[in-house]
Amino acid sequence: MIFMFISLFMLFFKWHRFIFILIALEFMMMSLFMKFMGLLTEMMFFYFMCFSVISSILGMIVMVGGMKFYGSDQCIY
Repeated sequence: MIFMFISLFMLFFKWHRFIFILIALEFMMMSLFMKFMGLLTEMMFFYFMCFSVISSILGMIVMVGGMKFYGSDQCIY
């Protein structure tokens, strides 16, 4: 629950920087891990974990690509 609280505050106060949006989404994913750890079966938890890793990697690729082509991390928002 504390990770969800931190991520919502981070999204509310620091939404104009893309790196803080990515960090807030990672905290949300961590809170979902804590919540779904006992509820999902092993295979569904594995799919959820793979989806979270792929989305994190794609977010970092978007941020690095934006900084490479536009020169700042505010290129999307």
